[in-house]
Parts: sequence; C-alpha cells; structure tokens
Amino acid sequence: MKRFLIYTLIIWSNLYLCFGQNAIQQDWQQIYQQGLKYKDSSNNKKALQLLEQAYEMHPSDSIKRDIASVYYDRGIYRKSINISQELLKRDSLEADLVLIAKSHEKLNNADSALVYEKIIAQKNIENANNIINLAKNYEDREQLDSALVVLDKFCLYDNENMAVNGLKAYLLYQTGDYEESLEVYKKLRDAGDNSTSTNYYMGLAFARVDNLREAYECLRVAARKDRYKNQYILAQYGIVASKLNGNEREGVNMITQAVEKILPDETLMWSLYNTRANAYIRLLKFEEAIDDFKRSLTYKPDRLTDIYHIAYLYTIIHDRANADRHFQMFINNAQKSENPDRYKRWIEAAEGYLKRSKEEHFFQGDDENLKDF
Repeated sequence: MKRFLIYTLIIWSNLYLCFGQNAIQQDWQQIYQQGLKYKDSSNNKKALQLLEQAYEMHPSDSIKRDIASVYYDRGIYRKSINISQELLKRDSLEADLVLIAKSHEKLNNADSALVYEKIIAQKNIENANNIINLAKNYEDREQLDSALVVLDKFCLYDNENMAVNGLKAYLLYQTGDYEESLEVYKKLRDAGDNSTSTNYYMGLAFARVDNLREAYECLRVAARKDRYKNQYILAQYGIVASKLNGNEREGVNMITQAVEKILPDETLMWSLYNTRANAYIRLLKFEEAIDDFKRSLTYKPDRLTDIYHIAYLYTIIHDRANADRHFQMFINNAQKSENPDRYKRWIEAAEGYLKRSKEEHFFQGDDENLKDF
C-alpha cells in the first residue's frame, strides 16, 4: 500500500510538471503572438511590453529581433542598433545588418550607415532597397561614379527594377552622360513610368543634346502633371519653348509664371529674364525685350552685351536719345573691363553708331543732345 502511494505521487508530480510546462509554453507563445499583432497595428508601446514579457519567459533571438524592430519603429534607434549588434555576434543575418544601417541613417550617421550598406551589398547584391540607399549615400558624398557602379552591379541581376533604373537615369544625367541617361529614361517610359520627375529630367537631357522638340514635349507633360506649380519646371519649359519657332508666346507665358513663383536665385533669374527678352525680340515686342534686359542686368550687371542689346533695341524703336546713352555706357564699361579686346567688335560698332548719331544731331540742330558727346 505504501509503495502504491509513492508511485501515485510520482506519477501525479510528473503529470503536473508536464502540464505546467505546456501551460508556460502556451503562455509565452500567446503573449508573443499578441505582441506581434500590436506591432502590426502600430501600437508599438503595447507590442514592446508583450514582446519583452515573452522574451523573459522564453529567450530567443527571433523575439529579440522583433524587439529591436519595435525600438526602430518607436524612433529609439540607438537601442535598436545595440540589440542588433548583440544578435550579430551569434549569427550574421542580413535583417540585423539592414536594421543597423537604417538606424544609422535615421541618426544621420552617414559614415556608419555606409559601412553596413556596403556589407549588405557584398552579401546580397539583389537587395534593391539597400542598393538604392547605398547609391544615395554615395550621391550625398558626390561620389557619383561609385553610386553608378553599385547600380550597374544590381542591374546585372535585375535590369527592370523601376526604382533602381530611375535613380540610375538621374545619376547618369548628373554626371553629364546625357545619351545614356536618355536610354534609361526611355526604358522607364516604355515600362509605363510617366511621372513628373521622369518627364522633367528626360526633358532636360533632351535639351542638353539639342533635341529641343523632344525636350519641349517632356517638359510640357511634366508641367501639366505638376499642375504648373513648380517654378523650376516652368522655367525650363519656358526656356525650351521660347527657343522653338511658333512657341515663343507659350515660352514667354511659362517664364512669366516661373518668375512670379521663383525664390531669389540670381543665376536663374538672370537666365529667365534674358531668355524672355530674346523671345520678345522674335515676337517683335521690342519695348518688353528692353525691360527684360534691364531686369537681367540687376542680377548680372557685368553682362555688358546686354547693355549693347538694350542700346540696339532703342535704335529699332527710334529712341535715339536712349540709344546714344546706352551705347556710350557700353563703350565706357567695356573699355574699363578686364578684357577690352573681348568686346572689340562691339565697341567698334557702337562707336560707328554714335558717330553717325552725332552727325544727325548736328544737321538737325539738336544742340541739347550734342552735349552728351
């Protein structure tokens, strides 16, 4: 009887331990799964509490990895890095490397991010998101050739990734390889990419290779898709349109809209006013052209040829007094410039005009105007 009781106690103890362990096993799994549900619903505070509770009950790298991810989602990037680095000591998983690289990017630790992005690229060149981040990191350092190298390596495995090809086309444009850039942009367009950005840079590339008609079509689409809001798109659209016969009025209109929107940018403002002035000349609107040349001079007063153009336009509208004054202004400034020989032909033409004008003033008895000579 005594022996029977001992056996019974042993059996019940084993059953209790077994059921107890199963209950604990079930408890941590339920807590873990509930934590993941909160994570998926972006309730990261609750998710973190449950995941850390599950980890205490059942320590595992998988749970720890989820905890690092939640810390990243909560913006606690340093903690996410520390946990991921701890995991890397036991197992070099790509997911941990990616989380560390992304965390360093968020912390603006570009050098550290670059280190991990390069490691990931060596381990898996087919990780498109990492390749894009790595290429952009190189771009920020103005190492465009290095950026293009990693993009080309990726394209050996997948040359149809739209995001990668978009970045590649843009970087090719930035390096001045306009023909190759256009080839990639055409490929993007054929694949269905009709975005504002693609049309804009494609238009710029066409303009760079002097294909103004194609540039015009792309920039027109870019402006329309952007609802005519971006001043730089409007500016480039206007510049190209103003150089095409028959599209001068459209060019003037686009440049005018750009000028009204644009932030103070001396180089661009000079270019816009100068381009619009030349468009007005082709439209035979000489007074408007004079006004724009004068506006352009406020941004680049050393552009002496603009003064000459103003003077010449005054002769066309028969405003001899202003023509005389601006030709003389041009001569004075040109002779005092660092390189007068550069303006030799222009100076001779201006002096010839003033000589003829002086004679006309003399024969007309215009003594008042002769005082300026």
